[in-house]
Amino acid sequence: MSCDASALVGPGASGNGATVTPGDQARRAGVRDTFDRSGEPPGRELRSVSWRSTNVDGHRVRYGVVGSGPDALFCHGWGLRPNAYARPIVAMASAGCRVVAPALPGFGRTPELPPAERTFAGYGAWVARFLEAVGVDDLALVAGHSMGGGVATSFVHRRPERVASLLLVNAIGSPTWALFPNEVRTMVQRPFWDWGRHFWGDLLHSPRALRVLPVLLEDFIPNIVRNPLGMVRTGEFIRKADLVAEVRDIAGRGTSVAVAWSDRDGLVPRSAFDDLRRAAGVEGVVVEGPHAWLIADPHIFGELAISALVDARPGTGAADGASVPLH
Repeated sequence: MSCDASALVGPGASGNGATVTPGDQARRAGVRDTFDRSGEPPGRELRSVSWRSTNVDGHRVRYGVVGSGPDALFCHGWGLRPNAYARPIVAMASAGCRVVAPALPGFGRTPELPPAERTFAGYGAWVARFLEAVGVDDLALVAGHSMGGGVATSFVHRRPERVASLLLVNAIGSPTWALFPNEVRTMVQRPFWDWGRHFWGDLLHSPRALRVLPVLLEDFIPNIVRNPLGMVRTGEFIRKADLVAEVRDIAGRGTSVAVAWSDRDGLVPRSAFDDLRRAAGVEGVVVEGPHAWLIADPHIFGELAISALVDARPGTGAADGASVPLH
């Protein structure tokens, strides 16, 4: 069974980008919609995230685990912990995999990386060491949101033989900030105050702000109080991200790549999404919502995970011979 994620975007995707619901594609592929409209998977009482700890580089790292089936990895966004993504992680697992989700370096009490390793390549190498610590080898799916998308890209680029499918959601990775008729402005040119303006605007103008805001603040405030300089240092290398060539290389090696973005994202611009989807050779998926839409609407993220698992190409990474149950 094969399902092309590009079909999730309707006519005009290359221009205006039509907004759609990914569940339509999953149903066309013969996969039953796993989620009700409340955003909760059935049998959720058996699907709560189990929080554990391991040691990476001599430091304690907390991580979440949920689900059964082929292993998968979720990488969280800047300023947060995997706790904020508990419902999306459960939705991802309900697509038919066992998800591990670590607190990345600099967040959730995981120590920062050494200065020389504070790059996306350094984070990708750290992810490889984390997976070794928890005994995970091949992965059916690697997904990342925002900064986590850049981390996921770097890890998959480093170890493509281990991964069947990559799902990038509102991902950091393009150097393009804004396009003008005679000028292209880069993320490095984007001032910090503009990031902050869009961060809070993204929350306050979300129609589901009451659901998203408490979850984000529970993580963001402790992180910035505990390690404000670390947050700034991480934000600085994020501004310099350019992973377009890595995404192109991953897709060229045969790993399935899906790229999603939301139509009210003020942090990651449409131009950045376009750069990544073109590099991956796909039309991409546009959903409704702000930057952190998957926290409010985990069922749509779960449907994207289903499509990514179904679209994993035979003979690549963990998909080779792996059985991926889609309930």
